[in-house]
Amino acid sequence: MQRNDNSIIWNPGELIYEIGNIPEEAYLILEGYVIIETKDKFQLNRLGVGEVFGETSLLLGTKRTVTAKACSQKVVANIIPKDYFVKLKKNDVVLNALIRKTQVRLMDANSKINQLANEVSELLSSLKGDSKVDGELSSRITNLRKKISQINDIASD
Repeated sequence: MQRNDNSIIWNPGELIYEIGNIPEEAYLILEGYVIIETKDKFQLNRLGVGEVFGETSLLLGTKRTVTAKACSQKVVANIIPKDYFVKLKKNDVVLNALIRKTQVRLMDANSKINQLANEVSELLSSLKGDSKVDGELSSRITNLRKKISQINDIASD
C-alpha cells in the first residue's frame, strides 16, 4: 500500500480492510476494482471507478462488517476522511436518516444472501453423487446452481 495526504494505492490482491476493523475513512475508487466479501468468503460485490466503499461503518458507527480487497489489478482511491461523515450526520439529518436506513437494509440483504448461498451449497454438496437423486430433483438442483451463479454475477456487476 502506498499512501499520501488524500489518495491511496493498493497492490493487486491486497487486503484493504477486514471484518471487525475499526473504520477511519472511506474510499472513492479512481482506478481498478475492489471485491467485497462476507465472513464466509462469499463475494457480495465488485466495485469500480466512481464508486465509494467503506462508508457504511462510518455512517452507522460500527466496526467493518465485510472484507474489502483489491482485485487482480492495482486500486487507486481518494480517501474520504471520517470527519466528512461526522459533518454529514450533523448538517443534514434527513439525508443521514435516509442513508442509514438504506445501509441497514443492504446489510440485512447481504446477510440473507450469504445464509442462502451457504444453505444451498450445503444441500448441493450433500446430494452430489447421490444415486437416489431422480431426474426432477437433479433438474431443480441444476436450476439452483444457475440461480446462485446469477446472484454471484449480479453481485460482481
